[in-house]
Amino acid sequence: MLKYIKKYMVVLLILSLFLAACSSNETSESSDSGDSQSNKKEVYLSAPGVIPSLSPTIADNDFSFEIINQVFEGLYRLNKEGEPELALAAEEPKVSENNKVYTFEIRKDAKWSNGTPVTAHDFEYAWKKAVDPETGAAYGPQFEEIVANASEILKGEKPADSLGVEALNDRKLKVTLENPVPFFKELLTTAIFFPQPQAFIEKQNGKYASDSKHTLFNGPFVLANWEGTDQSWTYKKNEKYWDKEAVNVDAIHVNVVKDTGTALSLYEEGKLDRVSLTGEYVDKYRSNPEYHTFLTGATSYIKMNQGKDGEKTNLANLNIRKAMNFAIDKDKIVNSILNNGSVIANGNVPKGLAENPKTGEDFRAENGDLTSYDPEKANEHWEKGLNELGKEKLEIKLISSDSGTSKQLAENIKYQLENNLPGLTLTIRNLTPKASIAANVGQEYEMIMTGWNGDYHDPLTYLNLFITDSPGNHTGYSNEEYDRLVLGAKGSMANEPLKRWNAMLKAERMLIEDSAVLIPLYQNGSAFLQKDYLKNFVTYKVGADNYKWIDVQNK
Repeated sequence: MLKYIKKYMVVLLILSLFLAACSSNETSESSDSGDSQSNKKEVYLSAPGVIPSLSPTIADNDFSFEIINQVFEGLYRLNKEGEPELALAAEEPKVSENNKVYTFEIRKDAKWSNGTPVTAHDFEYAWKKAVDPETGAAYGPQFEEIVANASEILKGEKPADSLGVEALNDRKLKVTLENPVPFFKELLTTAIFFPQPQAFIEKQNGKYASDSKHTLFNGPFVLANWEGTDQSWTYKKNEKYWDKEAVNVDAIHVNVVKDTGTALSLYEEGKLDRVSLTGEYVDKYRSNPEYHTFLTGATSYIKMNQGKDGEKTNLANLNIRKAMNFAIDKDKIVNSILNNGSVIANGNVPKGLAENPKTGEDFRAENGDLTSYDPEKANEHWEKGLNELGKEKLEIKLISSDSGTSKQLAENIKYQLENNLPGLTLTIRNLTPKASIAANVGQEYEMIMTGWNGDYHDPLTYLNLFITDSPGNHTGYSNEEYDRLVLGAKGSMANEPLKRWNAMLKAERMLIEDSAVLIPLYQNGSAFLQKDYLKNFVTYKVGADNYKWIDVQNK
């Protein structure tokens, strides 16, 4: 499970999101005026690019999930402390003795933004659509080995209607699991498990979630003034939301701002309420009382395309991939370019995420460094790889985000790889977030800067991306033993915590140490400036930010 895509948000997304939680005032200045505005609470944020997708079923990247989490809601929502709390579920479910059958009661006051009730049928429809192979939902495999029959449905062996979810009536939802799942409630806070209004969707002629008027919302906010490709949009308080009394602001205005310097200028002019910092900006503002930092659970890395549709690339050569892994000095990236609290990553699973069920040791500490910076080893593997390919040099394209910091990162990586691997020419393509995601998901790349922020506090949310044919894979990597370990950790090992833990440790070693599928770069830190009057901007180590309780006080 996990956020599948892999989205998958291209580094650009994880990275860009950090470049983007700011805001700009211009939208409100053009759309609202007069004395009536003086009593309104409004927040101004920014984003790294246009919204890639707004459909909880189809979305495949963190940027989209960030937006979706503000305007949609499922049975549970994470609270301010990051724990699942009841949302559209009226009460805790009735659970069978074997912990496989859950029966939920849907809130009576749960409504869509047009005033129609949110029903159990909306959940059944959305979940079955997500696992239907014809839908091609990137996160469909989130159900695999979790909800009954999902694995067979995704493989085309059973019809989608056989999924273990059933609306017993408008307000009762029955869910049957393959095995007990310790993180099931937390999983239900993620977008792929949100309900969707079937009757409304079927009337939109394929335009559902393409803009504001073709979408219904059931979360704390509705998305207004969004035409699908806009450089700005507005979250407005959802007056039909069951818990609207907990929503403190009237509107959150968002403009696309890709450059940190531009964002800082807007912040200093009072047109941004929050802005992320990297590089020299961190040192410049470190002593500012509005400066803050924290270590997230997002990991950034480079994916290497080994081949698609039976055609292999030069990166299908293991020695070439290992050479790439040993050729990058991540300390320069973390401390010189980012300088925002990020830490070097030599594995895929971040530190501080999960602990050994017996010893309490952190997963990252227990599995240790699975790769490192070693120019001699890099050159050794490089020469072997070139000999195996029968070539003296290679030309490879690297896709990166078009944000300022991502461009810097790509240029530094180009310099390091070309300097440490004689005969390599690396060409950089800077794409918008939306275009980068499309290249990633379509596997139309050779190397791509991307990353992942998990959905729940378990290594599985990172490892699950790279099983064979996972919508988050997009590398050409396929290993039966890796699949067995990861799928077992999702299902059959659920009641054997230590066995499950050891399986995940081994799977990560196979992914990075043995197969060099990825080049881990860093675990993302976040350094930012935030206005003192902006309160309750809730962020989590893993999962999308939560604007539900955001407030403006004493501005």
